Amino acid sequence: MIDQVIGETSTARPKQPRPTRAEQRAATRVTIIDATIACLTESGYASLTTRRIAQRAGVAQSTLMHHFETREALLVEALTQLAATLAGETLAEIDLAALRSPERREAVLDQAWREFSSPQAVAAAQMWGAAWSEPELAATLRELELRLSSIIFETAGTMFPDLAGDSRFAPVIDLAVSLIRGLVMAIPVWGPEVVDARWEAIKPILLESAARLFDEP
Repeated sequence: MIDQVIGETSTARPKQPRPTRAEQRAATRVTIIDATIACLTESGYASLTTRRIAQRAGVAQSTLMHHFETREALLVEALTQLAATLAGETLAEIDLAALRSPERREAVLDQAWREFSSPQAVAAAQMWGAAWSEPELAATLRELELRLSSIIFETAGTMFPDLAGDSRFAPVIDLAVSLIRGLVMAIPVWGPEVVDARWEAIKPILLESAARLFDEP
C-alpha cells in the first residue's frame, strides 16, 4: 500500500506554473488580433467595430482599448499579421520553379489566383480601398507593400538567379501581382464568378509575358 502511494506520488505531474502577467497580456493581444481578422473576413471592413471585435475575442471593450489605443492601431497590426501570413502561405503553396515549364505554368498562375482571391485575401484587400477615406492607413499600407514586395522579389530572385538581371523580370512579377490585386478589388462589385471569368480571359496575356521572359534567350 505504501509502495503504491509512493509510486503514484512519483508519477504525479508537476503543477504547471501560472502564466506571468506579461504572458497573459501577450495572449490577450493575440486573441484580439485573431478576432479582428475573423470579423474582417466574415463581415467586412464596413461592419468592423471595436465592440464587435471585443465580443468575438471574449474581452471587455475597455480591455481592447487598453491594448490598442485606437481602432486604426488595431487594424494596422491585424492587417500586418494577416498579410504576412497570407504571403507565407502563398509562397509555400505555389511552386515558382514550375514557371520554367510551359506545361505547368498555367497551373502556377491558377494557384496564385486561388491564394490571392481567398476570403482572407479579399478581406485584406478592403483595407486598400479604405485608405481612400482614411489616409492614416496609407503610410502603413505603403510600408507593408514594400515588405511584401521584398519577400516576393527576393524569393523569385533566389529561384531564378539567371533572370534577376533581366530588365523584364521585375515588371513581369509586378504585372502579375498588380493584375491579380485589381481583379480581387472587383470581386465585391461583380461577384466571384464574373471575376473568375475575367481572370480566365486575361491569363493568356500573362502566360505570353512569362513565355517571353522564361523561354526566349
